Amino acid sequence: MLCGLDLDGVLCDLGPSVAGRIASRFGVASHPSTWRSYDLRLLRLGVPQDRFSEFLDETFADPGLYSTAPVCDGVAAALSQLRRAGWELVGITARPPHLAAATKAWMALHRLPVAEIHHTPVGTKSEVARALGADATIEDNPAEAELLADVCDSWLLDRPYNRASPVVRARRLSSWDDAVGRLCQLSLFA
Repeated sequence: MLCGLDLDGVLCDLGPSVAGRIASRFGVASHPSTWRSYDLRLLRLGVPQDRFSEFLDETFADPGLYSTAPVCDGVAAALSQLRRAGWELVGITARPPHLAAATKAWMALHRLPVAEIHHTPVGTKSEVARALGADATIEDNPAEAELLADVCDSWLLDRPYNRASPVVRARRLSSWDDAVGRLCQLSLFA
C-alpha cells in the first residue's frame, strides 16, 4: 500500500522558523498555535499586506528555512510504524523544484523512511497521487485534502490553522498516533 505525505505542516514543522522570521523582520510576535488560516497571507499582524506577502514569498523560497526546521511531533515513530505495517511512503509537496536539494538533505538528516519526493504545484497533488496509485494521503491543506479525496483515502492532519475549514470528503486526523491507527486498519483490510 502506498501513502503520499505532504511535507510542510505534516512532516516538517516550519511554524517556529517562520514566526521567528516574522519577528525579526517586522518586530511582531506571532505563534503558530494562534494562526487560524492555512494561507499565511490572511494573517492580520498589523504590518502592510504587500510587504508581508513579499516577505512570505521570499521566506518560502529560501532553502535555509527548510534546512533548520524540526520534524513535526510524532513523525519519526509514526513513519517507522507505518513502514513496519507494510506501507510505502512517498512525499508529495507543493515546494517548488528549486528546493529539491534542500528537501532531500532535510529528509536524509532526519532519516525519515520516505522513498521518494514529488514536487508539484499547489492544486495538483491529486494528479501525482493518481499517477502513483496512492491508497492514502496525509495533508494539512484542507483544499488539497479535498482534491486528494477524489483519488484515494485522504486524511487532513489537524492543525490550528485548518480547524475552521470544513472538509467533506477528506477525513480529519487528530494526531500522528491517530494516523498510525487508521492507516494500519486500512492495511489490514487491503
